[in-house]
Amino acid sequence: MLGAFLSLCAAFFWAGSVILFKLSGETLSPVSLNLFKSLVAFILISLTMLILSIDFFPARPVNDWLWLALSGVIGITLSDLLFFTALNRLGAGMTAIVECLYLPSVIFFSFLLLNENLTPNAFTGGFLVFVAVIVGSLSKKSHDSKHRTTVSWSGIFIGAMAMVSIAVGIVIIKELLADANVFWATLVRVTAAVISLSAIVSILPKRNIYLKELRDSKVWVYAIPASVCGNYIALLCWVGGMKYTTASKAAILNQMSTIFIFILAAVFLKEKITPNRLVAICLAVTGACLTIWG
Repeated sequence: MLGAFLSLCAAFFWAGSVILFKLSGETLSPVSLNLFKSLVAFILISLTMLILSIDFFPARPVNDWLWLALSGVIGITLSDLLFFTALNRLGAGMTAIVECLYLPSVIFFSFLLLNENLTPNAFTGGFLVFVAVIVGSLSKKSHDSKHRTTVSWSGIFIGAMAMVSIAVGIVIIKELLADANVFWATLVRVTAAVISLSAIVSILPKRNIYLKELRDSKVWVYAIPASVCGNYIALLCWVGGMKYTTASKAAILNQMSTIFIFILAAVFLKEKITPNRLVAICLAVTGACLTIWG
């Protein structure tokens, strides 16, 4: 139950961060936003570990450090850059549909690398959540179509690769999480992301522009709470959920983030709950319950 609870918390707090980033006006570029989020997470996780007296350098095999670092580069650096690029090309509605690939990606790699299998209840629950996200996302189609006359197949491919990267990034460390401290494991991943992102920024022609964006305190009003919510609380809950339940079940509950976005957008952004979204919410809640007790 702890793993299911943490996975749902991860979905909820990630949804909250998406709302906050939307309120910020999306003034940060994908590269700057990714680096900003990772830096905030690095600072907060480090402070938390200091307060809780958690060892920064536990006696772990070198391979554990390397796998966690690789997970951070693939699952944070690469996946977030791909995701934000896809978002720019596709718009929110189509990106939400492409995000559905996260769930089958985790299930596929969990089966391939971890030999995990879903129970009938969990399989049914996963299917309902998957359908719910598609049904809810389709309610945005008409809105996006006013601005886009053609489908960006490159954007769809990039978005798909982002979901695959996230899935691979977490599945490859699933087994070592069993006896690892969640804070330490998350810190290693985030540190690898900060280092790799900093290296990327340093060689980009527009690096001065990215650094200027990071220094602009006006964007911090929503960017800081969004980063705390999404890349500190949600990230820790996400890794914790993967630690205490199977990767497949955690992924099903993680996919609830899209449903939570529908609800939070209605509350804070005054977006209308359409019939599609109402059906999606009901399907997703049913699917989540089947997964938790499956």
